[in-house]
Amino acid sequence: MLTAVVVALIFVALKIDGSLKKIKLYDQALAYYKADNLLAAEQTFSQADEYSSIEYGEKEWTAFMSGLTSIRLQLEGFKQAAQAAIGDKKEEEVLETYRRYQSFKQETLKQQDKQAASFFQSVSAKLGLEKGWSDYYLQALNQAKAHMRKADPGTENESFVHTLVLIPDEFFGGKAQKEEELNALFQRYETAKLQKLGTSLSFEDVITRTANSIKQYRQEGITAEWLQKQLERYALSEINQAIKEKDLSGFVTMAKAYQQIKDVLPDGSDVLATIEGYLENRVKQAEQYAKAHQFTKAMDLYQMLSGLLDTSSLIKGVEERWTEYDPTRLLQMKYPDKTFDSFVTGRDHWGAKQYAIGVDEAEHHLYLAAKLSDDDNPVYMDQALDVDADFTLTLSKLRDGNENPILLVQTAGKERPYSYVGIMPDLSRNAFLTRFSIEADELSAEDAEQVIVKNAAGKGENEIASFQLGEKGLAYREKLADLQPDSEEAVEPDTTGSQSEGQSGGSDADAHGNSIADVYAGPGNDYEIIGRVSLDSSIQIVTNLNGWYQIQFDGKEGWILAPTP
Repeated sequence: MLTAVVVALIFVALKIDGSLKKIKLYDQALAYYKADNLLAAEQTFSQADEYSSIEYGEKEWTAFMSGLTSIRLQLEGFKQAAQAAIGDKKEEEVLETYRRYQSFKQETLKQQDKQAASFFQSVSAKLGLEKGWSDYYLQALNQAKAHMRKADPGTENESFVHTLVLIPDEFFGGKAQKEEELNALFQRYETAKLQKLGTSLSFEDVITRTANSIKQYRQEGITAEWLQKQLERYALSEINQAIKEKDLSGFVTMAKAYQQIKDVLPDGSDVLATIEGYLENRVKQAEQYAKAHQFTKAMDLYQMLSGLLDTSSLIKGVEERWTEYDPTRLLQMKYPDKTFDSFVTGRDHWGAKQYAIGVDEAEHHLYLAAKLSDDDNPVYMDQALDVDADFTLTLSKLRDGNENPILLVQTAGKERPYSYVGIMPDLSRNAFLTRFSIEADELSAEDAEQVIVKNAAGKGENEIASFQLGEKGLAYREKLADLQPDSEEAVEPDTTGSQSEGQSGGSDADAHGNSIADVYAGPGNDYEIIGRVSLDSSIQIVTNLNGWYQIQFDGKEGWILAPTP
């Protein structure tokens, strides 16, 4: 009981003491308030408010003083948050705290109570809030400017751009002044940077880094049209230089790189228009090469342009035109390691729209390439010939039942001076079929079925005889004349009869005795006759192919059979 009484007395004594202190502090705070010393009044009131022993004082004045305490606590919180963000180098948090402070400031100053506004200003000044932010942002501004003046452009961190954008407008004198000053700073910096990069880096690196800068400015809310213009001037100068120097490879590399940054370029980019225009001209040039039968140049040009556009269909078209113009290319592409001594080419035989047959006399071998249609891949065939000496291959007048010509192989015979073998390409079987084989002094195809043979081995010996081509080969038909062993004819056979159909030149003479030759659209009389020329006049020969001359004819190109010496 005694202990409880003592504790109660102590509690009562403490409460009485607290009440007396609160009353004293309260009266002191009121005196400060009446003396217009709000800082001291709020501080003393805050100390008195810590004692909760009794309720004391006027409620209206007490509420006012509690409002001042709330202002002070809010401002102290801003200071702590700002110091922490600055210490951690969190620029966005510094700015956010500054904006919250400014918002709170505007809200407080708009109140009708001038005492509260005055108290706000006094506490803010005492805490050094605005001076702290001012020092922070002015230092950041000066450091960024110094960095832009002294730093090696483009080689260091460019976070200063973000820092400058985050500095509040009022530190530049206003929004318009800030925009003007930043644009001037960034333009000077980027101009110096572009000049340096242009002398030390590749075109692709320069435009890539400049494009990244444009993107960075856009992220910061800066359009950077001035940087777009600088980039356009630089790129146009470099690309025009490549065009001037006819550096197509360099042009393609630069144009491809520039097209990859379209997203940062202005609408109606002059550089992109230049690229498209030059590209269009080069495509036209390749087409002119193809028309002039300069197919290698056309193919090379299309290949170089493939980095900028899909030229696969254009290349395919040139390949088809090249093959149509020169069917021997079919064999040369398939057998690049072969050396062909001669070719036989033509169209619309044996079911092939176009064909080429190459002769390798050293290997005694035939190679055939045929295109059945424009879209099909070529069909290839080859066959070794059973001959021991050099041979010639011609396209004869002989025809099979389907009006397909028979190839005539002439080589040295065993019993007679010559051996003649008739061969028929069968594309469906992918094989060469032997239609006949005969030895004689001479063989001449008169028409599609009949041949005249001099001194054939076997039936027709010592005769000039007619043979008929049938399903089983050459069949003896009739004797046309006896051969006289001592006659010049028997000793010196005329070999002109073995001339191929494809080698007929269609030449004769005009009224003045001048030699006249038919001009064909291609190297063979299977092609269309497009005119006639006098062999006694001056003829410009372009090339020689398989016994045919390509000539310049009335402003165009044509083919004539090479004149016999």
